[in-house]
Amino acid sequence: MAEKLLIVDDEADTLKLVSMMLQRQGYAVATAKNGIIALEKVKTEKPDLILLDVMMPDMDGYEVARRLRADPKTERIPIIMFTAKTQVEDKITGLDAGADVYLTKPTQPRELFAQVKAVLARTKKIQAAVSTASLGKRGVTIGILAAKGGMGVSTIALNLGVVLYNQTRKTVIVAELRPGYGGISLRLGYPDPNGMKRLLQGRPNEINAKAIDLAMITHKTGVQFLLASPHPRDAVLLDKVEHIKKIVEELPYRSRYVVLDLGAALPAATQAVLPLCDETVILVEPSPGSTHQSRDLAKDLVDLGVHKSHIHMVLVNRVRSSVQLNWAQVQKDLGYKISTVFTPAPELAYQAAAAHQPMVLHQPGSITTQQFEKLAALVTQRPKNR
Repeated sequence: MAEKLLIVDDEADTLKLVSMMLQRQGYAVATAKNGIIALEKVKTEKPDLILLDVMMPDMDGYEVARRLRADPKTERIPIIMFTAKTQVEDKITGLDAGADVYLTKPTQPRELFAQVKAVLARTKKIQAAVSTASLGKRGVTIGILAAKGGMGVSTIALNLGVVLYNQTRKTVIVAELRPGYGGISLRLGYPDPNGMKRLLQGRPNEINAKAIDLAMITHKTGVQFLLASPHPRDAVLLDKVEHIKKIVEELPYRSRYVVLDLGAALPAATQAVLPLCDETVILVEPSPGSTHQSRDLAKDLVDLGVHKSHIHMVLVNRVRSSVQLNWAQVQKDLGYKISTVFTPAPELAYQAAAAHQPMVLHQPGSITTQQFEKLAALVTQRPKNR
């Protein structure tokens, strides 16, 4: 059965043209010439996706989106806003109102078709995840952190998530739990993600499966991302400990694997969620200061209830230097076995970031990719003991 689209626009010519183009792509199409009619047609037509104009009389597209998101019967229908309003503030308003994608007119037909196809595919994956979750199965949660900033926690979390998906073809969620420090969002080309921010600004009891599904982005890699804001001012949301804990409690029921970007040190929110992790990865640099801090961090994790056997030390060599400690000395100083060693790859990191690609996809056969594959095997080889 063809997927059904509802096109909402007050311009008759636009309705006719867009309807004809999408019908030729194999979609069933319904139309509405204003927001009030659109809300009625959603009830009768039950569309798989809504293509929504903003500038309409009586009720604009922003209000239509808000009403759809406020109704439990329609809150999960994906919305593409398709409008001539091109200012950044307009786009932010649209996304805040509940749009999944914001396209500006004029748009090339190929881009419109690609966005429709991508949003529908993403929705199917979310529905599949919800179906799996309804069986009550809990996935594996992997926390990534370091004793200090600048160690590459976001890079490790992003690429580990992609490798896990490629190896297993199971659902994978990568979640940034550091509002105000959203490094993954910028690496993937999402300068202003608002999914995590919306969850943290609401009430804790509003955080549920549906709210989390709506907050996530399904990337072209197949991985779902819950992205933190990269805007420094949003770091105030780090104190939303109850919110963050509830998100982490819910995530493993949405996915087979959950990778948490926990950032640096042990703020209150990180302390609250670490006992929920099945495996914890600590990133270490081969220097005396880093090994000392990482050893203390591991002790703190054990005090928080993390079992020592579920803590993995990963050595990250970010620069080529002959004055750094070798892995054997780091291992001795830590009192932990080094599970994996990442060799320096600054050129690959730069090129991948410039292309908005994970490193493991930018150069699939590289040594770096092999190192990520080893880490993925490490954190998935042991059955959960919970």
